[in-house]
Amino acid sequence: MNSPEEIRPVAVKAARLGGAPMARRAILLALIPLAWSADSAQAKDDPANGGHSRPKELDPVIVTARYREEVLQRMPLSLTALDAIELESRGATDLADLGAAVPNLTIFAARPFNNAITAYIRGIGQSDTVWGLDPGVGVYVDDVYLARPQAALLEILDVERIEVLRGPQGTLYGKNSIGGAIRYVTKPAGGLLAGNVGATIGDYGQRDLRAALSVPVGNQWRSRIALASLAHDGFGTNLFTGEDVSAKDASVARMSANWTPNEDMDVTFAFDQFRDRSGPRGAKRLAVNRFDPLRRPPTTGNSDVQSGMPALDEMDAHGLSATVAWSVAERWQFKSITAHRESDSTANIDFDLLPLPISDLNRILFEEQTSQEFRAFTATDRSQTIAGLYFFDGEAGGIVSQNSRNRTFSRSSGSVETRSAAIYLDHTWALNESLTLESGVRYTSEEKTGTVLNQTYTNENFDTPSGTPRANFTDSETFGSLSPRINLSYSFTDTLMAYAQASRGFKSGGYNIRANTQLLPESGRPFDEEIATSYEIGAKSQWLDGRVTLNGAAFHTDYRDIQLSVFTTYDSDGDGIDDSQFGDLKNAGRATINGAEVELAAQLTPAFQWLFHAGYLDTEYNEFISAGVDIADTQQLANSPRWTSGTSVVADIPLGQDRGRLQLRVDGNYQSRTIPSADLVQDIAQAGYTLWNASLSYRSPRERWQWALRGLNLGDKAYRVTGYDFPALGIRSGFFGPPRTYSLAITYFF
Repeated sequence: MNSPEEIRPVAVKAARLGGAPMARRAILLALIPLAWSADSAQAKDDPANGGHSRPKELDPVIVTARYREEVLQRMPLSLTALDAIELESRGATDLADLGAAVPNLTIFAARPFNNAITAYIRGIGQSDTVWGLDPGVGVYVDDVYLARPQAALLEILDVERIEVLRGPQGTLYGKNSIGGAIRYVTKPAGGLLAGNVGATIGDYGQRDLRAALSVPVGNQWRSRIALASLAHDGFGTNLFTGEDVSAKDASVARMSANWTPNEDMDVTFAFDQFRDRSGPRGAKRLAVNRFDPLRRPPTTGNSDVQSGMPALDEMDAHGLSATVAWSVAERWQFKSITAHRESDSTANIDFDLLPLPISDLNRILFEEQTSQEFRAFTATDRSQTIAGLYFFDGEAGGIVSQNSRNRTFSRSSGSVETRSAAIYLDHTWALNESLTLESGVRYTSEEKTGTVLNQTYTNENFDTPSGTPRANFTDSETFGSLSPRINLSYSFTDTLMAYAQASRGFKSGGYNIRANTQLLPESGRPFDEEIATSYEIGAKSQWLDGRVTLNGAAFHTDYRDIQLSVFTTYDSDGDGIDDSQFGDLKNAGRATINGAEVELAAQLTPAFQWLFHAGYLDTEYNEFISAGVDIADTQQLANSPRWTSGTSVVADIPLGQDRGRLQLRVDGNYQSRTIPSADLVQDIAQAGYTLWNASLSYRSPRERWQWALRGLNLGDKAYRVTGYDFPALGIRSGFFGPPRTYSLAITYFF
């Protein structure tokens, strides 16, 4: 157990977690390097073997996922942690790159938007970024919850570590962490003048600049600033206008100041700002649009478009926070986290990707949130208790204007206001030296007020309404949810622990901002929250004197009241042909999710490390109601590939005294067949694929300079991550991952 005085910041060690591309052969592949490692142990310090020393023990991984400092291997839950060294070694640039390192995580940029996130963990998440829906995987920056997916696809800048918790996290993290949580922990200000500056150049005109600096000010103040400018040319071209498509033009700033007036108090102020002017991501038409009189075939390039809309996808976001940590007494600690965040974005979406206005949309979004959390922590020799209060006040809304092929002009506008309060308690009790019982509960009460105005207009200026609104209402609903958790763990030895857990989480209910009460009166009513109840057993172990860690888990999840967009086609102009569609949003589903995960890290020799992970999912809809009919047998859960896996081999080779170090790394990751979104058909599904990355880096003596040459997607694999399929509009398209790229990064540390 950690007493309060033991809870203090430490340098987090490298979290070497990874995986293998051939999921069905994962166990066989695992045995080969382990056998090698065992043979190496037999030959340690053998002169006949060249005098090689014994492989070192893997460094312990320290995390704070449960709001206290703990060793990952002794935590009875499924969690992957990646520190700054591991993320940089992988060449990770934003949160989307976590999918290659974490089992049963599917994560990518949300369709045409560069800065919005789509994240699924163990088959649970949300792919629609509209303001009436909440995400299913919570994203947290230094314990501040990001309520909206916009601006949540965070750039990896000056990060200390990223922790990914899998399964419902309702007790400590609350609403909208029903699939899991992603914790982005920034690097704290240091007590010495130190920093780094780096530049990256690559093909497609990549030109990135990054810098970070810690400055102490006297004995009580420390400050840190991190800046980045990120840019590259387009992966594709607009064949109609000649402009670049899928380019990048973004900047990030992060600043913090830490005040320590005495040994019992620590106060941190933080500010971050994000600016993106990249323009929309390119997509490929996968079929001829039946409303195109020229019957233009699909383009050959995966990011080439023929759009007649101006390229527009802009985002501005910023956040402020103040965190006060106070050791009230010998065994009591108190923490207050106050935060405010805002974002504004505007984007054009040319669904048809053609010069014609078959379906063109402009979207303006805004979001602001204020949150306050109070935590109290106490510990004895045999127990630890965390209690907390959480308050949230936020509003998200916007205007969506659409121009359709039959000169139909429609606009959806409004907002959703959210006010919620939660109270939680989590207790850990060591029953004896081996057996530990953990239990927790959280209750959340939330009021949502939805304002919706959906109106058709006579012209593209949207200044003359046509007829009565499709929907025009303001309504409020209060939701309440209880999220319990119980966990029993047993330590057989210092290096082998098993656990069993039951936990529940929920995703908030809300309003369908696309409501059409003329067509379907019920669409104006609120939909209920989702509930996921998960049962999990797992084990964590170390072998060969700490040179191998092997962790695994199996789980069963009962997922009910699933919020689904069920699209209904209808005749919008009275000509007898269904030429439009309405996205009804309802609690239409219930599903069962079974799965398993394994993670392994092995220090094979003093210079070679092998990393591996694999995830398995077996998902099934038990109920999917559409137009009053249960169509569960024909549906599949989105973003729930049966297999995810990855493997990494890392060679860290000292070149001799005063010659520095060389690191060679090869990463591979595999994802089996995936349907990217609940509103997509089988034609959009992506078949299984494997990606390979590699890097070669050199670190100078005294670690002042680093040069890193990287190649990503070395096989130049074309793979879809998401897409659109709107049969009523003749639209079928896919958004693809980046092509093969090369880069050279140079960093100076001081």
